[in-house]
Amino acid sequence: MQIVSNQSECTAAFRFWADTLIGHARLADYGWIIEGSGVVFTNYGHGRPGEITREVMLGYDPETDSSTVKIVVPNAAKRDKGPATVLATDEVGRRHLLREGRLTANKISGFVIERFAELSGLPDVPLFLGDERSERRWYVVADLDAAPERIMAQASAFTNACVLARSMAGGGRMVADAEAADENRPTYGADEKGRLTTRTQPGGTTEVRALQGYVYQALKKLVGPELKKPKANGYCVDAMIEPANLLIEIKTGTSAQCIYEAVGQLRLYPSLVNIAGAPQQVLLIPDERPLKPIMTAAVGDAGIAIFTYSIDNSGRKPRISFPDEFIQRCRTRAG
Repeated sequence: MQIVSNQSECTAAFRFWADTLIGHARLADYGWIIEGSGVVFTNYGHGRPGEITREVMLGYDPETDSSTVKIVVPNAAKRDKGPATVLATDEVGRRHLLREGRLTANKISGFVIERFAELSGLPDVPLFLGDERSERRWYVVADLDAAPERIMAQASAFTNACVLARSMAGGGRMVADAEAADENRPTYGADEKGRLTTRTQPGGTTEVRALQGYVYQALKKLVGPELKKPKANGYCVDAMIEPANLLIEIKTGTSAQCIYEAVGQLRLYPSLVNIAGAPQQVLLIPDERPLKPIMTAAVGDAGIAIFTYSIDNSGRKPRISFPDEFIQRCRTRAG
């Protein structure tokens, strides 16, 4: 792509992109929401509420009051040496807004540049100034000659890729502050424990068991210290056996709601908790009530393995056992 060095063209292109965002997103108290993706963008205090002047902050996080990546009006005079946003045209003349693969340090992550492509999964595009290629690496934010729906989808995809890059990079000020306050802050969640609690209700008292804790403890006894509970970004998985490359979600019921929840958790945890690679996803459920065949087929089609556990209620505390197939899988190291 060739860089555009005319300031009026650059300003008009940015204005068109910003107006497209505003015109196809929903305004809320904290910014605009791109419906269908959930991505939030703001003017970051530049201009009146509901107005964008010279910059857009994509991927606003209200919890930390930080944003993921900033897009600004290109500075044509500085060409590729100025702000991290430029306007370029491709071989057929289509206009593209490009952003350098560089994320400044904030509360969410440290500085990201060298590993941006690896962490974001985005391909860079070659940017030329005449016959000379730019030394910086550039990525497409928007094809400005595309339909508005495409422009919105590109904004969401670029934002989410940057979010993942920040999440994988880590090292934000919020994390650093927490680690400074507690040098022993664990990488993994604490082991779960089975317990019986007494609940008083009209007519007497009943004992309530935390069954999931008993299942986890039985699994811990089977696997040993290789059973972990990775956590990050405020989320923690039920169980992970790293040598076997197994990500396990434990459920104590087999209702449709339980299965919907489990599938969602298994799908989201690798990104939420920064689990590298592609672990095999396992749904571990009680064998008391089998899944409907159509549900079993649907979960299998999602690439999730289903294993069961048995519950012996003959004693005061439930005793959990696992089938040989599951035990063997837990002890098989990933090759």
